[in-house]
Amino acid sequence: MNFSFNKNAVLKGTVILTLAGIISRIAGFFYRIFLTRQIGADGIGMFQLVTPVLGIAFALCSAGIQTAISRFCAAKKFQSTWLFAGLAVALPLSVLFTFFTYAYADFIAVRIFLNKDCSRFIQILAIAIPFCTFHNCVNGYYLGKKQAGLPAFSQLFEQFARIGAVYLYTVYCTQNERPVSVLCAVYGNLAGEAASCLICILALLIDKTVTFRFHSLPECIKKTVVFSIPLTANRLLMHLLQSGESILIPAQLVLFGNTQNEALSIYGILMGMSLPLILFPSAITNSMAVMLLPEVSGAQADGDNARIVHTLNRSLQICMAMGFLSTALFLFYGAKMGAILFKEPLVENFVMILAWLCPFYYLTTTLGSILNGLGCTTLTCVQTIAGILVRIAFLVLLVPKTGIRGYLIGTLVSQILVCIAHFLYLNHLFHIGFPVWKYILQPLLYTAVSILFSQMFCRLLLFLGTDSLFFRLFTGACCAVFIFVVLIKSSFLTAERTRL
Repeated sequence: MNFSFNKNAVLKGTVILTLAGIISRIAGFFYRIFLTRQIGADGIGMFQLVTPVLGIAFALCSAGIQTAISRFCAAKKFQSTWLFAGLAVALPLSVLFTFFTYAYADFIAVRIFLNKDCSRFIQILAIAIPFCTFHNCVNGYYLGKKQAGLPAFSQLFEQFARIGAVYLYTVYCTQNERPVSVLCAVYGNLAGEAASCLICILALLIDKTVTFRFHSLPECIKKTVVFSIPLTANRLLMHLLQSGESILIPAQLVLFGNTQNEALSIYGILMGMSLPLILFPSAITNSMAVMLLPEVSGAQADGDNARIVHTLNRSLQICMAMGFLSTALFLFYGAKMGAILFKEPLVENFVMILAWLCPFYYLTTTLGSILNGLGCTTLTCVQTIAGILVRIAFLVLLVPKTGIRGYLIGTLVSQILVCIAHFLYLNHLFHIGFPVWKYILQPLLYTAVSILFSQMFCRLLLFLGTDSLFFRLFTGACCAVFIFVVLIKSSFLTAERTRL
């Protein structure tokens, strides 16, 4: 059975999710700019400090269950029953977590986040947990069926509901002469989760393929729990470590000599401005990763290793190509554009370092999804946890001496190590190899050509009297992307014709 990466549900789903992701990220990008100007960098830092609550809730209540639903639905047997089985487990967990978090918000704020002002934000975020859990499970169901329409639409609806709620809140505060605080971001998050949950409920009500088979429900629940427990445990440990990492960053910056407000501001600039900018192109690789999990699961169930190897090869090519281009775009254009948009010089410094993450981050996301699709969830989580521990080591040892730069270096080192570990295990399973020309030299050459011609185009704009630096940077980046896409597409088409 031949697998064509160009003519199947993976590509269609990837395109749908990518378009939704790009629109959502563009909207989210301007939303972050608006939010930064309303609550400041320290406000962004405060919001980023409490968001690990949602990460832990996702890990405990829906991460493993969502993957189980997606994986079992890919087998095309009792598909909707798997959804109800997942919800029967996930929703009670989410309600319990909400009550616990809400009741002990003061303790969590003071003892864990080391900031008593976080308590109110934690309580509001806790209310969003059941909505988020339901949304995740339904997304897993439709992605398992390789139907990306609802997940894409719910993602967009969630983003625009969040932005609308924050805008209305700021208008209300302005009209009533009240200060705009971090509460606007927290309420916006709650509104977005509730809106996406509502869309999922409506979709299930009008979907005639959703049927309930009570007689098979207990067995499905049992299999869902058995499959999800190790993944949930690993994900929970991973998110707990990430939460500890988030709490440690401001604390270690204080040890370096920053005040608490300065530490929160630096943290907000890093996590709320610079990192989202770096992750902007990952809308494509994240979408591809989501669609690859059920595809690889199905290929494994069919015993079609050739299909898995071809999927791996195409995925590696796309990720490496995107990674090299993204790094160059951020170094030559994106870093300065981010500093201009956010009106924050530190953004440029952070992005110039974080740009080198791109090839490794995109690869790690995709390879990790393939490993999960093959059932290697424990291995994936163990390797990811090892990467987090490396970052924490850099955070503890270097940041008090070198400041935030030590953490940025640790982030790069950890991502490289996890990426290599994922690849080595997949290569051990399928002997996919690593052709240097196809994965490194060719995309590097195309990237160099694209940047060279785009820089010439920028100089032409300057010669013609275009004074706006941002316009020149944006136009140059678009020019580079266009040239690169033309080159890489012609390369893929030539390779496909040769293969056939």
